[in-house]
Amino acid sequence: MRVALTKGTLLVPPTYFALSHALAMPELDWQAFTLAARITDPSITIPIDEVAPRALGSPLPLRVAAQARGLGRMRRAIAAWNPDVIHQHQATWSLPAVGAARDTGAPLVVTLHGGDAYPRLGRGAGAAWNARNHTSAFEGATRLLAVSRYLADVALGAGADPERLSVHYQGVDTHWWTPAPNAEESREEPVVLFVGALSSLKGVDDLARASATLMGRRPHRLVLVGDGPLAPALRAHAPDHVTFAGRLEREGVRAWMRRAHVLVLPTKPTQGRQEAAGLVLLEAQACGVPVIAYRTGGTSEMIAPGASMLSSERSPDALAHSLDEALAWSEDERADRGAACRAWVTRERSLRGSVDQLRAIYADVMR
Repeated sequence: MRVALTKGTLLVPPTYFALSHALAMPELDWQAFTLAARITDPSITIPIDEVAPRALGSPLPLRVAAQARGLGRMRRAIAAWNPDVIHQHQATWSLPAVGAARDTGAPLVVTLHGGDAYPRLGRGAGAAWNARNHTSAFEGATRLLAVSRYLADVALGAGADPERLSVHYQGVDTHWWTPAPNAEESREEPVVLFVGALSSLKGVDDLARASATLMGRRPHRLVLVGDGPLAPALRAHAPDHVTFAGRLEREGVRAWMRRAHVLVLPTKPTQGRQEAAGLVLLEAQACGVPVIAYRTGGTSEMIAPGASMLSSERSPDALAHSLDEALAWSEDERADRGAACRAWVTRERSLRGSVDQLRAIYADVMR
């Protein structure tokens, strides 16, 4: 089976999700097609056809123009490869995949990852362009996949055909995201870990405030992995217990997860949208790390029941209360919760299970 993976832009890291299933299904013939790519992880071995290779190095207006000029070339390249299935990640920039499916008769699978599932948001040329892609993907897809039940409901509200829509959890590789081998009891202060964009959307400002209020009672080290618009302000006012690790490759992220007492992801709704899933929650729990998250969008579907913690109130005070409870866990309770988290991810959200489901979806759309 020849599967064309398509996406507007392909950046690895961080968007491993676009290629993870292909890497786990080597028995299929894969080719990735994109307008622009930046791949810095040498483990990525899937061939990539990039039609606007210099776009990512250009200022935003020139980048958008270069990508727009590449739409026709990308459509023709996909069709010329003669795939059996076309799998588009994100409805945004989906026109080449929709057109190639029409040209070849190949079934089109479209995975919705977040904002691309919503009806038109905002105004202006950008919003109109996204809406056009959104409509084309919804109408042209043989099968629409949503990365959470929450996002599937959003897509239904935006006009998706319920007969062609299903939930497909992305899953994480539980053979790679694992607890530290031969881990010994830590003698250092517990590490509270955040991984993601340093932005208000991800709630890192709430976490910084909650952490600061707890330091006198619950000593810990707050480690922030990532970068973003709040980074300068956070650095300017950061107490001594805060470490800024910056952007890291997967190995660096995993190393911090294996040292963490708990991972915190307090994502908040913004501009009418909510977190679709949150793979970092699964990655941490697969490493045996309990997580704390706000109940936002699809995050509740990524939490091991009874082992990790979910806060319905989204505020620094509520977050401090949850974090206070987590930092009070004994070593035994922390270990038991971590083991339960890993067992749940392995059973319910593993890449292996996700791959099995995707293989069945491909077989179904080809009938």
